[in-house]
Amino acid sequence: MIFSINIDEHIIDWCYTLNNQEKQYHKTWIPKLSDIQIVTKELNGLTVSEVKKIILEDIQPDIQMVRDNTNQKAKARRQKNV
Repeated sequence: MIFSINIDEHIIDWCYTLNNQEKQYHKTWIPKLSDIQIVTKELNGLTVSEVKKIILEDIQPDIQMVRDNTNQKAKARRQKNV
């Protein structure tokens, strides 16, 4: 699956690396910089690492939602065992 992001009025396509194509559908998977692959060749003066950081910042609310959900489930599990 290819995603797009608008950076300084330029559309940049990206996806997750091939070894993470299935992991992206797991409920608790949190992507890292190394999991992001840039598809667009022309980055208009930006480096690949800069674009990856921008993408990671853009998906940060989703990542936080996964963390919160995972923590909530773990907390409920711990309270159930007490």
